[in-house]
Amino acid sequence: GGADAWRDSLNKSFQQRGGDRRPRTIGTAVPKLHTIHKATVVSMQPFGAFVQLGDGSAFKDGLLHVSCLGAERFESPEDAGLKQGMQLWVKVSEVKEDDMKYGVDIRYVSQRDGTDLDPYHTKGRLPDNFFAGGRVRPLVDPAPVAERAAERLAPSPPAESLKRKAPSPHRDDDSASSGSSLSSGAKAKVRKKMEKAKKKLEKARKAAEKARKKAEKVKKGKRAKDSGSSGDSG
Repeated sequence: GGADAWRDSLNKSFQQRGGDRRPRTIGTAVPKLHTIHKATVVSMQPFGAFVQLGDGSAFKDGLLHVSCLGAERFESPEDAGLKQGMQLWVKVSEVKEDDMKYGVDIRYVSQRDGTDLDPYHTKGRLPDNFFAGGRVRPLVDPAPVAERAAERLAPSPPAESLKRKAPSPHRDDDSASSGSSLSSGAKAKVRKKMEKAKKKLEKARKAAEKARKKAEKVKKGKRAKDSGSSGDSG
């Protein structure tokens, strides 16, 4: 009775119009808390959507509230891009066993492969579940891939057209002059550095020469002193 009977009547009327190909939900159990399931949207309401787990043979339909659709708060499931018949990966976030009702969440489940993005059930910072605007984002954006494929398949221009398209002589002159100006500037900079290094080397050489002469002078004085002392002893 209640919401279940009302939802079943909606599903029955929808089936009579030939618009539903999914198996009817016959399950009467509720799933375990924190379990991951592949689900199908079976009913849209202003406050959320009811989803069928698997083929509906084991569990009752669960509620996917609008607050469990993304980082922002949506006014309706349609605002989040949900449609009837859409398949999603859901995680059981709440179980009311006394009422035999449960709620599910898509925010903590990868919509690509059903990976649990909150294995410790902390419900902390929202992870990227690869779902936005009612669709699952692909691993690679297909647009650049298609462009690169088109470039590879595009025929290359014939050699004759490349020959005919000779460069303008004025452009060559301009580029040559700019290249020469750049090279002359670079040469001047290198020359200046070399002159500076040469001066330092000359200064070091003079200092070494001065030190050598001083050492030689000290050495000569020592020799004279030694010879004088040897003469006195004779």
